[in-house]
Amino acid sequence: MRPRHAVLALALALPAAIRAQAIDRSNGAAGAPILQLSTAPRAAALGGALTAASGVTSIFANPAGAATVQHFEAQLAGQALFEGSKAGSMAVGWRVHSVGLALGIRYLDLGSVDEVVCNGCGGRGTATGQSLSANEEAFALVGAVELGRASVGAALNYYSTTLADASGGAASLSAGVRGRVSEKLAVGASVQYVGGDVNVAGFGAPLPRTVRAGAEFQPLGPTHERLHLLLAADYAAVRGAPGRVGGGLEVGLRDPGSGLLAVARLGVASSAGGAFATRPVTLGVGLRLRQVSLDYAYEGSQLLGSQHRLGLTFTAR
Repeated sequence: MRPRHAVLALALALPAAIRAQAIDRSNGAAGAPILQLSTAPRAAALGGALTAASGVTSIFANPAGAATVQHFEAQLAGQALFEGSKAGSMAVGWRVHSVGLALGIRYLDLGSVDEVVCNGCGGRGTATGQSLSANEEAFALVGAVELGRASVGAALNYYSTTLADASGGAASLSAGVRGRVSEKLAVGASVQYVGGDVNVAGFGAPLPRTVRAGAEFQPLGPTHERLHLLLAADYAAVRGAPGRVGGGLEVGLRDPGSGLLAVARLGVASSAGGAFATRPVTLGVGLRLRQVSLDYAYEGSQLLGSQHRLGLTFTAR
């Protein structure tokens, strides 16, 4: 079986898995893979650390991050999985006085395969001429307000999934707080996806309600003329699943003349769980020149193999 067929088969078999574990209503790690997949390259390269980060992509872990947008910021990210399958995200944010607003979209497209009917399960089967597909989308409408050194935020989320001819969706709420302990240290915490179940073809599973906490520390401060150094760490716990710890180091050099900043990233993370269990070491690089940033991240997955993420960010200050 080719990899694409294997993953699609896994996705199409999800309702049966949901039914088998339906008694345990606390288990949120089995479904909604896109809500547990780090689509932002910088976060992926830092072991998934995003809860205390600044910038518009932080809304995927903490709604309070919308208040860190300086004026306007937009980010696009994507990755090819295999044989046409892909995942990615888009986020835009605005800042008006002390209020930040943002919209985030994530998607997972596992492609499609030809439908084959088993003929007594003794042969290769017969093609029906139809195709089977699987995809997921997640939307987040975010608002946050800055209160001195701290910010608080909330998000209205909507998740939808299509498996073959069946579809389902569920709304949920998220809330978070972020603060600067000092010029060098930022901390954050959030609760995500508090809501109902996802029902597909008569089977239901709870959303992956997630509790997160994280910190970012810049020993040299954020405005050093030439050197950039950042350490980040996150803890995330999905209900019904073991907690996960991840973090990383970001080291960079800045050219004072042009303002070009080049960084290298190294991260370590415990297994991400779900259908996208990741290998512990993550890598990445980034370039930022004036208002534009380009980021790359590498991550290995037990199921998907090597994953290469690219992201482009525009920031209007």
